[in-house]
Amino acid sequence: MVFVSHKKHVDNSINKIRKGHGSQEVVRSLNKTLTEHPELMENAVCQLMGIIQTDKVENFFYAIEVMLNIAEVEPDLLANSSDAIIRILEFQEDSLDINYMLKTMDILGMIASHYPELMQPSVKIFLQKLNNSNTHIRSASFYILDLIAKPYPEYFSNYTLDLIRSLHGLHIDERLYATRLIGDVARFSPNLIDESREVLSDLAYKHPDTTVRQEAHDVLKKFEVEDKVTTEEPEEEPHDLEKDFISLIDIKTESNDLGELADVLAES
Repeated sequence: MVFVSHKKHVDNSINKIRKGHGSQEVVRSLNKTLTEHPELMENAVCQLMGIIQTDKVENFFYAIEVMLNIAEVEPDLLANSSDAIIRILEFQEDSLDINYMLKTMDILGMIASHYPELMQPSVKIFLQKLNNSNTHIRSASFYILDLIAKPYPEYFSNYTLDLIRSLHGLHIDERLYATRLIGDVARFSPNLIDESREVLSDLAYKHPDTTVRQEAHDVLKKFEVEDKVTTEEPEEEPHDLEKDFISLIDIKTESNDLGELADVLAES
């Protein structure tokens, strides 16, 4: 009976959110019950995803808060819902409160840290947000992109122009983030270095920020070394003349032996 009452409380709370009657008090109470009874989280996730898929932005906010609480305890439960969560960020930014956008990104960051292979649909969105006017949005976007780029640089193969565009970004951190990502993605798409070399060189030698200069220099240096290693022809092994050299002493000895053999044959 106790389990049934807790489940009923969870269902009723989520139903309030679905009908647009959510509040911070409802969220706090729901999160408390789910934390104390994590076995109810899986069913709660299914119901919360239903709210997200209705596209009623006004109901997203409370659903996001509950999902963030679940992600902090059981991120695995949200892995299969990553596409639906990513869709939240596709809504017009003026329709989403900045704090809830950041909370959505927190959820995706927790998923990406465990399942980066599921995050390919988010690459385009987060690359666009590298030039967001909000510092925290830019930082959170890079954090997730970096989690994806290291194990799956191929996910960025269709977005090399976006990366190069960010090298020209208005914000110093945007240029820094783009440089670091290019360093990761170029492992899979080496042509990216050739396409961005001119801009990277400008950043490495002319940008006023020391960190940006150093990052750009490191990327260029890294791939120049790799290019040199892969394009250098192997040196020919030096010919061992001593092995093929027949000394005059050997020739003389062989000649004497043949002369002695001829004398023996003549006597016989």
